[in-house]
This record gives sequence, C-alpha cells and structure tokens, in this order.
Amino acid sequence: MSWDYGVDLGAIVGHVESSETFSVFFPSLRKALVVDMRHGPEEGPMVRVLPMARSPQERLRSLRRLRPHLPRATQMVAIPWPSYVANIVRSGVWDKLAERISESGSEDAVRALAHSLAELRQHESSELATLIRGDHYETIWSRSE
Repeated sequence: MSWDYGVDLGAIVGHVESSETFSVFFPSLRKALVVDMRHGPEEGPMVRVLPMARSPQERLRSLRRLRPHLPRATQMVAIPWPSYVANIVRSGVWDKLAERISESGSEDAVRALAHSLAELRQHESSELATLIRGDHYETIWSRSE
C-alpha cells in the first residue's frame, strides 16, 4: 500500500537540506514543525511544533515575534505532509532533518527536534482517538436501514 500521496521526497529532502526557514505542516493535525536554521550570538537554530499558519507570510510574522533578535526572515518554504507522522520517519526525511540539525552544533536544537517528534506523535494519537470517539466530527452520510 502506498502512503506517499504524491509527495516528492527528493524535493522535500532538498528543502530540508538547504532552506534557511521551513515548515513541514500536517493538515490532519493542524500543526506544523517549524525550523529556523538562522542563529545569533545568543541563540541557535529553532525547532518547534506550532499551530498551522494560514500562509507563509503569517508564519514569517510569527517567526519575527518568536525571534525578535534575529534579522527578519524573508522566505519560508512550506512543505505539506499529508500522511502519518511515522511515515516522515520511514521515508528518511526525518533523518535528513536530524542530520542537518546535528550539523548545526546546537544540542538545544537536537533536543528540540527529538521533543518535536514526540509531540507530533502525541498530537496524532490524540487526533486518532478523537476521530474514533467521534468527537468534533460529523457523519456525512449514514447507512440506510
């Protein structure tokens, strides 16, 4: 069974390996993994799970609020991930991200990445439980009796 939903893994890995700021967003979770590789004298790269933004411009504004000591970011690569969190790990994308974060030399960013994966898995687990219980979901059609 294919899980890739037409995702171009080569392009995603390229962005992960080269983009200064990017966001991998999970539409089903309404969350995004936001990575800002910029750093200053007092702070290293940032890795955080945040609510999904409505646009890359909105995400750039949120980065400005989160990291006011750094120069304004001018670009944000938005990468949709329409599959399960486990599949970003299985695909090898997460390993490339971990490699890049590790190469930055920031132990805080390495820990933040590990924490982010655990957080994404928890959000996914909660969302699946909500779906099974039917909370916040409505039936579009029902079986005829």
